[in-house]
Amino acid sequence: MTGPKVDLPEGSEDALRGSTARVVEQLGCQIVEGGKPRDQHLTVDAVMHEFGITRPMAREALQTLHQKGLVNLQPRIGATVQALERWDLLDPDVIAWRLEVAPDSQMRSLTELREVIEPRAARLAALSRSAEICHDLTSHARTLLALSQDPDFAQPREGAAIRQRFRDIDAAFHRTLLAGSRNELFLRLSHPVVMALNHRIDRDWTGNHQETTVTPTRAAARADTVQSYPPRPQPIAMWLHIGLAYAVDQGLPTAAEAFAEAILAEIRSGRLQDPVVRDRLRAGLDQFNANSLPTAHRAGFQEAMAALTNAQRVPVVVMGVSGCGKTTVGQYLAESLRVPFEEGDDFHPRRNVEAMRNRTPLDDRSRSPWLAAIAGRIRAAGSEEGLVITCSALRRIYREMLRVARPDTFFVHLVLGQDEATARVESRDSHYMPASLVSSQFEDLEPLEDDEAGMTVDAALPAERIVAEVQTELVRRIRSR
Repeated sequence: MTGPKVDLPEGSEDALRGSTARVVEQLGCQIVEGGKPRDQHLTVDAVMHEFGITRPMAREALQTLHQKGLVNLQPRIGATVQALERWDLLDPDVIAWRLEVAPDSQMRSLTELREVIEPRAARLAALSRSAEICHDLTSHARTLLALSQDPDFAQPREGAAIRQRFRDIDAAFHRTLLAGSRNELFLRLSHPVVMALNHRIDRDWTGNHQETTVTPTRAAARADTVQSYPPRPQPIAMWLHIGLAYAVDQGLPTAAEAFAEAILAEIRSGRLQDPVVRDRLRAGLDQFNANSLPTAHRAGFQEAMAALTNAQRVPVVVMGVSGCGKTTVGQYLAESLRVPFEEGDDFHPRRNVEAMRNRTPLDDRSRSPWLAAIAGRIRAAGSEEGLVITCSALRRIYREMLRVARPDTFFVHLVLGQDEATARVESRDSHYMPASLVSSQFEDLEPLEDDEAGMTVDAALPAERIVAEVQTELVRRIRSR
């Protein structure tokens, strides 16, 4: 990270300070990433030579790094690079450099810090129940919900201003929560909390990596990892913020603490399905008065909490002919539902793969062991874990084989015309399924019937729209039980 020689305008004090800040940043990043090993000596002359700066600038840069704990300044020895445990790990610059160099580990550390302090701060805020804090928390929570529902939020350009305002309000919400604890040490920790929040939406927003359609950043997140920020905030996260704000307003410490835990669990892969988290949330909801919410928010809040705390997680099979987008939709759906994802094609025995590669259509006999393997994976999925798996499931009898494993299996049929399916398969480079077999799939296809648990969706829709429709239908089915 060595920068170019800095040319200072003659007599410019502002340029001098700015250049010194750049040298501090470059040296700090080098130390954080290991480019300046522990116990290495950094002399003023060496820093002057490396960065092409004046002696006073080099001294100021080393003094700044000394204050941050990255180096230790001693007379006649110079600066010695320090080990991580000596760094001021809550210094904003050190946090920023670590987010730049090793974002996953730093985000994990920041999230673990939040998991310790925010639920406790929520409990203390509810016990204190300051009128000003209650007003600000509930106002911020309602604004976050409204911004998250803006149609342009997920648009890379059109939604930039909306996301910026959401980011600022979210930071204000969590600062207010820490201030509400009336613990001055918690309040001092608001800066690293806000940096963690901002990093997710500034640098880790999934929409930065999309173009015309939304695709997942990972097929299946490792258990308990911090999730990338989704294209738009998850509705459940917004309702949990509403719950937290109004639990503080109602003076319910147990409920406030449970909502804060759930908010943090939501950003962890699979953590929101943890029975302990959900049991605590149920206990908090038993005390919570939903009638205190604004009328416009009551039904949505109750639906979201019912879906989270009461429902078993049914296995979802994304079905349809080759080329309809099962893998893309399945991956994104699993990411959105925070459940494991499985690619059904991976369960084919080798002879099936070779047959398709040789342009030989599969018959019922060859499909049988494949369907049995998928059924076994569905059977193994617990009601708390959930599962999204792809499978063409063309005929009803195939779907019945999967339902034997789990009668509550839900099918999402992605419907696509034959010409478009053929064109999509022809454009794929790395799949063994040839375009010549697409017509045989349409010959076998038996669409979902009225008595089958599932839904039909236009495969030409953007993945985000498809996933939103599936989530809506799953919630509706939960409510109707």
